[in-house]
Amino acid sequence: MVSTANVTSVLRTVGTEFSEKNVTFLAGSIAYTAFVSLVPLLLFVVLALALVGAGWEQRFLALVSANVSPVVGQLIDRLLQSRGGSAGPSSLVGVVVLVWGALKLFRGLDTAFEEIYEVDADGSLVQQLRDGVVVLVSLVLSVGATVAVTTAFGAVASEVPVLGVLFPVVLAAGLVVAFLPMYYVFPNTDVTAREVLPGVLVSAVGWALLQGLFQVYVVVATGGGGVSVLTGIMLLLTWLYFSGVVLLLGAVVNAVLGGHTDRDPTAGGSAATAD
Repeated sequence: MVSTANVTSVLRTVGTEFSEKNVTFLAGSIAYTAFVSLVPLLLFVVLALALVGAGWEQRFLALVSANVSPVVGQLIDRLLQSRGGSAGPSSLVGVVVLVWGALKLFRGLDTAFEEIYEVDADGSLVQQLRDGVVVLVSLVLSVGATVAVTTAFGAVASEVPVLGVLFPVVLAAGLVVAFLPMYYVFPNTDVTAREVLPGVLVSAVGWALLQGLFQVYVVVATGGGGVSVLTGIMLLLTWLYFSGVVLLLGAVVNAVLGGHTDRDPTAGGSAATAD
């Protein structure tokens, strides 16, 4: 049976590791890289959904505007309109740049996980690219599934309003599916799906809560009106930063619970002593 003292000790250890591993600094670096890569990545998803037809890209843009940033949604929409129906070498170059930026983002996450897990990974470039592609594909598929589920859920909730309160639960469940491959692949050490599940749950619930709090913050900060491009960029950077903090907090939780740090969680964050 888990005692209150044990829970308190684990939480104290997580707090100590969170501070000593400079998680906030790592999150800032990830936020910058994500900011550079986010719009091309979302544009790629929109173009992929456009191939499906039936207005899926517009539904996704509405979801991005509502849950990420209205400025990002408007920017992607303008890029699509300026692109029109043309395609050519520029499209291929855009895809190459997108993949490079996305893999750079995942490499930054990979490095952050290695720092938290205290792992000196010597994987080859091919292995790093493979890990990045695995997570990228899983995230893209999860985003597509989330769009489909939230669209269907929204249609049902409009008929039965009481179901609207379940949306955070649906969002958190979708995030669990999206995050699980990342927490399994990036530590670059032997872990099991069950071992990484606590951190996945922490991050998924944290992101769902962050989404709600961020929407309230945006309404308060903008007075419920529109936002300028500069304000939108600042809001987006803020959201990316705290999202990175939540992601890495999940990694810290897993590292502590899995014994991948030099601290004993049952000792309240004290360094483990060798026998």
